[in-house]
Amino acid sequence: MYDIVTVGEILAEVLTEHTNQEFTSPGILLGPYPSGAPAIAIDQAAKMGARTAIIARVGRDDLGKLNLDRLASDGVDVSHIVQTSENTTGIAFVTYFSDGSRRFVYHFAKAACGELSPSDVDDEVVKNSRYLHIMGCSITGSPSLGASVMKAVDTAIGSGVKISFDPNIRPELLSGGIMTHYRRILDACDVLLTGKSEMKHLFGDADGAVKKLLGEKDRIIAVKDGARGTSVYTREEAFRVPVYPADEVDPTGAGDSFDGTFLALLCKGENLRTAADFGNAAGALAVAKRGPMEGNSTYSAIDAFREKTGAVVIADIANPYFVDILPSLKRGESRIDKDCRPKPVLHLLL
Repeated sequence: MYDIVTVGEILAEVLTEHTNQEFTSPGILLGPYPSGAPAIAIDQAAKMGARTAIIARVGRDDLGKLNLDRLASDGVDVSHIVQTSENTTGIAFVTYFSDGSRRFVYHFAKAACGELSPSDVDDEVVKNSRYLHIMGCSITGSPSLGASVMKAVDTAIGSGVKISFDPNIRPELLSGGIMTHYRRILDACDVLLTGKSEMKHLFGDADGAVKKLLGEKDRIIAVKDGARGTSVYTREEAFRVPVYPADEVDPTGAGDSFDGTFLALLCKGENLRTAADFGNAAGALAVAKRGPMEGNSTYSAIDAFREKTGAVVIADIANPYFVDILPSLKRGESRIDKDCRPKPVLHLLL
């Protein structure tokens, strides 16, 4: 039995040496580093002690070995990764700019990762897990990879396996009718781990989206908002966890590290506040190392970092899910259900 299984891309990542270094002229590049958003997240979950596996394809080459060795050494079950001689391992070239933005150049769709086929997805692996974790960039990577991800999603839905989803939107990969896939996963997911900018991209209004999503299903929504911290919403509570101080060297992978930490701690039975707190701390450690997977950390390392930097203050915040109950409660009307929790009146967005 796995705690978390993911389906998606495994890549080698190559970075520019300097900020504002363009790919339009020769320059020094750094790497290769093990990468791929699903791979980073599942590696971090494994380092936290979760039982994990990834379904993916890599080339039978040095870059594939680079990733296989790292994942296996950190405790990920790599037996469901297909090694192929027909395609090389995918590559992501990344450059950073002084305004905080990034630019990616991908060798993806025709690489091994993009050739993952639905026939490579073993239904029993998905059924034999507590969570199926999906990254949005995997859906957009190639038609074949997207179909493979959706096969796993359909299996999870049919088997009662919980789905966690990080939209992880990469504009460079957006094409075709992928929003149909996004909508299906958003409807089904039990845990949504998203950036605030992604919420706006998908829904237009972040607060309205929280209200709508919680109205549709009892789920967990974690909204990562950079230096402003992470806000977590359920039907019962809403709170914000501040960020930890970090010496940023490479921001790629911080959100994936949060995902892996958060899900691993949920599987261990930790409460949401602890899971989000450790997730933010994991993100701070992740950005302090060059290379997207290099900053992944164990539970003990994250706990030591939290002790060293000092506790953050987790604060309750307004929950859009309850916005319509407050006026009636002020008038003294009772809206309490049998579990003694407020029962809101919802006006959902279309």
